[in-house]
Amino acid sequence: MSSIRHFPFERVREHLLFQSLEDAEWQALTTALLPSRFQPGHVIFQEGDPSSDLYVLLSGVVELRRQYVRHPGDYLLATLHAGRVFGELSLLTGRRRSFTAVSLMEVQTLRLSTEGLILLPLEVQVKLYRAWSGIISERLYWIDSMFTDLLEQRGVENVASAMALLHQRYPS
Repeated sequence: MSSIRHFPFERVREHLLFQSLEDAEWQALTTALLPSRFQPGHVIFQEGDPSSDLYVLLSGVVELRRQYVRHPGDYLLATLHAGRVFGELSLLTGRRRSFTAVSLMEVQTLRLSTEGLILLPLEVQVKLYRAWSGIISERLYWIDSMFTDLLEQRGVENVASAMALLHQRYPS
């Protein structure tokens, strides 16, 4: 029997997204965080769904999956454990979900909706947006490093054709 790791609510504040909040700002945010529970195999959200929520994973395991047009099938992007945040980019951009999130076991989350975010005091919103900017910057750095590695391994021509296909799928 596998043990379920639980991320105590008190530790949620330690997440990079929430670290800069003062006590009163944290209290304002906690009123907007809604508890959610999902049973094993539940689709939390589907790729292509309209987006409006960010999730803080308190316990359980969630898989992030994606469908690809050229290579049919369901591909695993990441396996998330307690303490992780997911769904934040769609909340920020308002774009449809770019992946599917599925609970692998019973999952407990805290959910922040777009409506909840908008109702937060402006100073809390600004701090959250700054934290998101830092997180996104780190992800871009990581993707840039992966892209550089891919160029070195596969050659410029193969990567250029893959990038052309990506541009067709995701025009600017």
